[in-house]
Amino acid sequence: MSKNPPIDRNLPKIELNQVKDLVKDLYGLDGDYRALNSERDLTWLISNESGPLGVVKISNALEPEGVVDLQVKAVEHILEQDPELKVPPIIPTKNGKPYEWVTSYFSGARHMIRMISFMEGRTVEDTPEAYCDEYYFNVGTMLGRVDNALQSFFHPYAGSNEHLWDIGRCLQLRAMLPDLPAGELRDLLTSIIDEAEQSTLGRLKKTRCQIVHQDGHDGNVMVRHDDHTRVAALLDFGDMGHNSILTEIVVAAEAYGDDEQDPIRPLIKVAQGYDTTNPLTEQEVDLLFDTLRLRLAVASIICNYRALHDAEDEMHVADRNYSRMLLKLVEMGRETVTRRLREALRFPVYSPIDTDGPVFADHQDELEERREKYLGKIWHFYDRPLNITRAQGGWMYTADGTAYLDAYNNVPQMGHSHPHIVKAIARQAKALNTNTRYMCDIVADYAERLTKDLPDHLDTCIFVNSGSEANDLAVQIAQSLSGNQGGLVIENAYHGCTELTTRYSPESWQHLPAEQHPEQIERLIEPDTYNGPYAGDPEAAAKYAADADRAIAALAERGYKPASFMVDTAMCAHGLITPPGEYFNLVAEKTRTAGGFVIADEVQPGLGRMGTFWGFMATGMKAENVDFITMGKPVANGHPLGVIILSSKIMKDFLGGTYPLLFSTFGGNTVACAAGMAVLDVIERENLLQKSNEIGDYFRAELRRLAGHHPLIGDVRGRGMLVGLEFVTDRGARTPAVEETEQVIREMLNRRVMIGKGAPGILKLRPSLAWDKEEVDFFIRVLDESLTAIR
Repeated sequence: MSKNPPIDRNLPKIELNQVKDLVKDLYGLDGDYRALNSERDLTWLISNESGPLGVVKISNALEPEGVVDLQVKAVEHILEQDPELKVPPIIPTKNGKPYEWVTSYFSGARHMIRMISFMEGRTVEDTPEAYCDEYYFNVGTMLGRVDNALQSFFHPYAGSNEHLWDIGRCLQLRAMLPDLPAGELRDLLTSIIDEAEQSTLGRLKKTRCQIVHQDGHDGNVMVRHDDHTRVAALLDFGDMGHNSILTEIVVAAEAYGDDEQDPIRPLIKVAQGYDTTNPLTEQEVDLLFDTLRLRLAVASIICNYRALHDAEDEMHVADRNYSRMLLKLVEMGRETVTRRLREALRFPVYSPIDTDGPVFADHQDELEERREKYLGKIWHFYDRPLNITRAQGGWMYTADGTAYLDAYNNVPQMGHSHPHIVKAIARQAKALNTNTRYMCDIVADYAERLTKDLPDHLDTCIFVNSGSEANDLAVQIAQSLSGNQGGLVIENAYHGCTELTTRYSPESWQHLPAEQHPEQIERLIEPDTYNGPYAGDPEAAAKYAADADRAIAALAERGYKPASFMVDTAMCAHGLITPPGEYFNLVAEKTRTAGGFVIADEVQPGLGRMGTFWGFMATGMKAENVDFITMGKPVANGHPLGVIILSSKIMKDFLGGTYPLLFSTFGGNTVACAAGMAVLDVIERENLLQKSNEIGDYFRAELRRLAGHHPLIGDVRGRGMLVGLEFVTDRGARTPAVEETEQVIREMLNRRVMIGKGAPGILKLRPSLAWDKEEVDFFIRVLDESLTAIR
C-alpha cells in the first residue's frame, strides 16, 4: 500500500508534565488534566475543585503562527460583532499575550501554546437525544450568525490553513483512492472527486466565499444541559479558512445519529435555520446536494484510508455514518434533494437556466393531473400547456430548461423578473406591507409621481388590485355621477372579468344569442382601416364614429343613456387594428354630449408600450376628452395593482354622494406601490419610451421585409412594442387565413417562440420592453421558418 504524507496527523510530541509546568508558568493555573479529541493538536481540559479552568492547546509543529493568529482574531471579531454568540474567547498569558512559543523537551520541536475559555455544556456527540430537528435548526441559525459576524473579517492567513477536511482541497485525496477496497464505494468516491474537479469546486467559487468556521460537526458543538435542542457553544476554530458558506451548512448537516435513515433531514433543518439569519440564494440552495455529497465523500475517504493505515487510532478512523449516508444521498438523487430543499426554504421549483447546472426529469404529466385535480379543468395557453418555472427579461423557461422567447405576455412589461423591481418589492415587504388606511409615504409619493405629467384634471389616484377592478370602479363612478346606466364599447372588446366589466367585454358574450346580450350595453363597429367596411375611405373616421350616434339612439330606445364609453386605445382585443385619424376624439365628444364619461383603459396601452407614456396620447386622443385612466397588469410589472386616475372634483363628488367611503383592503398596499414606483424608475433609467419606438419600428420593418417573401402576411401594424400581424389567403380580397394562423402558432411554439392570436387570422404580438434587436432577429428567423414550413 502507498503511503500518503498528508494523512499523517503529526501530533505534537510533548510530555504532559512539561505542559503542566508551562501552564503554571504562563497562566498561573494548576489542576487536573483530561485529554480531549483533536485532529492535529494536543488538547487538555484543566479543572480543579472549583470546576473547569480552561482548555490548553499545543499546536502542531507545522502550524504557522499566522494560522493561530487567524483563529484568535476571528473569535475576537465574532464577539465584537455579535457579543451574544457562544464562542470561546482566548485567555491571555500573564503577560497579556494570546499565545506563546514553547519548545518540547522530548522532541526539540517548537509549538505554540494557548489557553481557551471553558464553555459549559455537553457535546452533541455525547448527547444522543440532540440529533433532532430542533437542534439542527438551531445550529443552522447560530452558524448563520457566525458567518454574518465573519463577513467583515479579513486575515492574511485566511487561505493558508491547510487540512485534509477542507473540501476546497479535496483533490489531494485522490492519491488515497487506490488503497481503498475496490467496489461500489471506491467507484463512487472516485466519480465524486472527478466531478469536483470538473464542476463542483468551480461552482462553489461562484457562491459567497469568506472566512468560515466550517467545522460545526457534533464533536465541536455543545448543547445546554437543560435543553438538548439549544446550542451552548461552538468550539474549535482550528479548521477555519476562506471557503464557501455552504461548507458551514454541510459540515453541521453530516452530524447524523446512528439510527438516521434520511440523508437530508439534517441538511434541510440546518439550511432552514441558517437561512433565517443569513438568507441563502437560489444558486447556493441548488448546490447543497453536490456540496453535502462532496463533504461525505471527503470524510469517507479519510476515515476508510485511516482504517487501513492507522487502525490503532480508533477515535479518528471511525466512519461515522459517512459512507452509509453518502450511498443513501446518491440513491435519493439531486432532483429529489433539490426539490425538498427548495420547498423547505420557500424557493420556487428548480429551473435550469444556467446551462452548467443539472437538468431534471420532466414531470409535465404528473403536474397536469394535480392541476386539474385541485384547480379544475381551467383554460390554459396552447393544446399542451407549458410548465414554465422561471423567466428573465424577454424569455421564459420550462422545467427542463428550454428557453422560449415571449411575445405573448402583456403583464411583465419591463421584462420578466426585472431585478430593480424585484428588489423594490423585497425591500418594502421587509419593512411594511399594509393598506392605505395608514399614513405611508410610498403611497402618496407614488400617486404624485404617476400623475405629475398629466393634465390638471387628471390629478387623483384610486388604488385597487387589478385592471378589472379599476374598470369596474370607473364605471360605477360614471354611473353614479351621470345618473345613467348605459355603456358604449367597441365590438370584440375586453375590459375585465367582474360582473360589471364582463358586460363591457363583448368578447365574452357576443357569441351568445342576442336575447342574452346585456341590454344596457351597445357595441360600436370596429374602426378597422385595413379590413373594415370603410377601409381606404378618406372619411373613415367620421363614418366609423357615426356608429356612436346609432348606438346612443339604440340605447335610448331601450330606456338607457350612456354613462361611459370605455376604450382600449391600443385595440389589443381587436387584433391591434389602427383606428382612423380623429375617431377616438369624435366618439368621446358624442359620448360626453350624451351625458357620459370617457374611460381610457390603459391596462395594455400604457406605460410606454405604444411609444408614449400613455397609450391614448399615441392615438392622438385629446387629454381633455379623457375623464378616467385605468391601469392594471403592467403598472407594477405583474404585482397585483390597479389604478384609476380621475379629477379631484369627480372624486369629491363621488365620495360626497352615494359612496361616502371608498376602500380596498389590498388596493394601494405599500408593496404594490413600491413595485409601481420601481416600474417608473425603470422606464426613466432605461429610456424605455425611446427604446419602445426604436425596437418597435425595427420589428415592424423586419416583418414588412419578410412579407415580401411570404404572401400570407397581409398587414403589419401597431405602435411602439405592440404589433398586429394579419394573415390572409388572398391579399386582394383580404380573406383571413384562420387555419394557417393556427398552424403558424404551433410551428413557432415548436421553435421556442410564444405568440398569441387576437381576432381570427391575426397575431397579437406584445413583447416586453426588455426586447432588443437580438430578440427581434430571433423572432423573424423563427417566423420565416414557420411560414416556410406551412406552405
